[in-house]
Amino acid sequence: MRSRRSSAVAALVPSTLFSVIADASGDRFSSLQQFFSNLRFRFGRQRFANFPWKRYLPKILLGIIIIGILAAVGTVVRSSVSLLSDQRVQLKGPIATLTLNREFAFPLKDTKGKELSKLKYVIESADLRDEIIVKGQRMVAVKGRRFLILTIKLTNDYNKALEVSVRDYVRLSIGGNEQELLAADIHSDPVSIQPISTKSTRLGFPINDTDQNLVILIGEINGDKEKVPLAFN
Repeated sequence: MRSRRSSAVAALVPSTLFSVIADASGDRFSSLQQFFSNLRFRFGRQRFANFPWKRYLPKILLGIIIIGILAAVGTVVRSSVSLLSDQRVQLKGPIATLTLNREFAFPLKDTKGKELSKLKYVIESADLRDEIIVKGQRMVAVKGRRFLILTIKLTNDYNKALEVSVRDYVRLSIGGNEQELLAADIHSDPVSIQPISTKSTRLGFPINDTDQNLVILIGEINGDKEKVPLAFN
């Protein structure tokens, strides 16, 4: 009789442990507690007390170890998935920043030259950077070079959408040389601005690390231009 009882217990323990291990990603300790509760329910307190612990204890400990390993692996996998889900590109901070907040207004004309409204053109800031984002991809300057980035805010007060070539209004002078003005190589032109709305954009100029006396000239292509020195500290 005792031999049959031991055989029944031996048959029950592996299958029950397998269920506990299979549920390791859920409530592991609750499953283990249920395992012992089932043993007590099926065999009674006396039979549970006579359970051959020495024989099956290594298997029970092995099950607990496996549950712990599965729990640790699950935690690592969840953390990895969380990190991979954020695909945003992160940039280093700027080398130097200059707040400008210089506001300009340029006329918007129809095909006959009649002024319809004005474009509000604000140069908010200028940055010197080693790396930038272009079309979602990181662009790193080569050694000895860097990027001058202008952040610009455009406001369209007209009742129709506009497409603006933002770089047409800005030129860069380096070292006092106003005979060779530079246009922005980094841009998103033409920029579409919806009616009665504001939109931000950027202009970028690749320059040398050693370039000094940076001045931007703001104005229409065929009009007068206002000089804005960029005195980075």
